[in-house]
Amino acid sequence: MDFRLVRRMGHFLAVAEEGHFGRAAARLGISQPPLTAQIQALERELGVQLLDRTGKGVRPTRAGEALLPLARRLAEGAGQIESLARDLREGRNAPVALACVTSALFDYLPPLVRGLQAARPASAVAVREMDTADAVEALRRGEVDLALLRLERDRHPVRLRSLGRDVLAAALPVAHPLAGGSGPLDLAALADEPMLVLPRGISPAYSDAMVAACRAAGFAPRAEREVGSAMAQLGFVAAGLGVALVSAGMARLRPPGVAFRDLAGPIHAVGVALAWHAERESEAVRLALSLADALFPVPADEQQGGSPADKGRQMR
Repeated sequence: MDFRLVRRMGHFLAVAEEGHFGRAAARLGISQPPLTAQIQALERELGVQLLDRTGKGVRPTRAGEALLPLARRLAEGAGQIESLARDLREGRNAPVALACVTSALFDYLPPLVRGLQAARPASAVAVREMDTADAVEALRRGEVDLALLRLERDRHPVRLRSLGRDVLAAALPVAHPLAGGSGPLDLAALADEPMLVLPRGISPAYSDAMVAACRAAGFAPRAEREVGSAMAQLGFVAAGLGVALVSAGMARLRPPGVAFRDLAGPIHAVGVALAWHAERESEAVRLALSLADALFPVPADEQQGGSPADKGRQMR
């Protein structure tokens, strides 16, 4: 787009509407000689005379009258571009990129996205499913604005606001002898079972919580194979290839071929946190944190004791 042409068309529009160079110059906040020069340059560029000079002022020629509707549309479009650019510079209505771990897709993601869309209807929200390690790197590189992930503590420059606690549950093939039991399952009952696990690099917090729980139950987990996601864990369980310890929220998916058992204890896992880059706290990030306060209140004991994630939130 030739912005000089757009600017000159705006000058022409002002003169045509005011019917006077002096009044148009005052409206545009410039002096009259440069305005006259701009109109002359526009007429030379287009090869037509746009204004008739009269003793009382100016009026559009027939060619000028024909161009007036287009000049108005150009002026409106230019104004919209300037307004959008200003909003983007100041962080208003900018698109929001959000990373989300698989296990947060159903309990935490939907209300947060709905809240963002309701508060910022002119802004798009793009969601990318990724594991915790990738989400942290995406935040550091500025590829996403926010992330729903599993971390216990800030990892500079990534800050956290805890959204909720989580517990582990056993995912078993439906034909497994322990699948149909009633009441909480003693984790020690899985000591000899082949486990389907996530690589520690994908989600260190989950991996450490799972290993710690097994050791507390008196055994080291027998990792049958590593899989790339929580959904893959459930798929492999359904195929009868092993058992898995997963977020209890995954039971809401009700995947065919998989039975879920609560674990005695219960056994707490690392919960989901809302994460953002400390040096990129945009208007969208501040809105998401306000939504988190309304949607996922911090439990009273965490408010008093102050979990590491929520201490990071309070330092804002």
